[in-house]
Amino acid sequence: MSPRAIPDLRRRLRRAGTQSTLRALELYSLAVARRGRLLRSEVRALRAMLEWQMTRPDLGVDPATRIEAVRFRRADGQVRGEWVEAPGVTTRDDSVILYVHGGAFVAGSTRSHRGLVGEISKRTGRSCFSVSYRLAPEHRFPAAADDVLRAYSWLLAQDLDPRQIVVMGDSAGGHLALGLGPRASRAGLPVPAGIVAFSPVIDVSMELCVAYEQAHGRDALFAGAGAGRAAMSAYHRGTPPDHPELALTQDDLSTMPPVLIQASESEMLAGDARAYAEALEAAGGDVRLRFWPRQYHVFQVAHRLSRNASEALDDAAAFVHEVVQRPRV
Repeated sequence: MSPRAIPDLRRRLRRAGTQSTLRALELYSLAVARRGRLLRSEVRALRAMLEWQMTRPDLGVDPATRIEAVRFRRADGQVRGEWVEAPGVTTRDDSVILYVHGGAFVAGSTRSHRGLVGEISKRTGRSCFSVSYRLAPEHRFPAAADDVLRAYSWLLAQDLDPRQIVVMGDSAGGHLALGLGPRASRAGLPVPAGIVAFSPVIDVSMELCVAYEQAHGRDALFAGAGAGRAAMSAYHRGTPPDHPELALTQDDLSTMPPVLIQASESEMLAGDARAYAEALEAAGGDVRLRFWPRQYHVFQVAHRLSRNASEALDDAAAFVHEVVQRPRV
């Protein structure tokens, strides 16, 4: 075999391996969809897999990033999470990002998302508070949403100006970030300066994803809205999925701050992103919807490996700078 043929063989083997993996994932996801629920063993495996994948050296946190755990007990419950600050960043008393990790409401953690949150701190020049919320199926709706609202209220209690707080989240965390706006208003709290959502879940019934599949085919990463519905049901079981705090387009969007949504145009949740942007625009809201071609779900995590991911984080940082520097009314 000639030396020139070796790289081509490697590419062919990688492609074959990827296709086999995706096919296996598709078959497994179809089985989960037929069952309609996740087993506890599958939830544990999903948590371990996400933690391992997201903490790889090429996705993990810069060792120079400062991490400080927070456990604060209030009368209404506990605030848990961690401060994540890039080198030289110390704005926690002035201007803050509240970050909400993804993981289909059943997985993910502050540790799994440190690499992404640390990079957000670096690019925005702001301290990030990454909130640790309770996961399903051990804790169902509204536990996660309550924990995020409690963390936001705790930041306000630190004498932070809400116009200097931006809430960000990915996937299920994007759902919780967007849902915080109406929840804060109902709780009598001011809304934050802005919200950024990466590939957010909007409708936990996954009907928007079904419509996407019918129009565009299956998402190669998720391999079917049915499997996604099984994961979502672990969170909302006992509450109808059309509840306004679960189907976010049905909520009161009249008090929402400016919103930036980023997604891949080829991912299963592209339809969710479009539907929410249309609903918020119809309610008179300020929404910017950005799509990147041929990317995967929450591609921003690969900011060291992908120019598109790096550009997306720069776009998010520019949005943060814009909304927190608006003059006070």
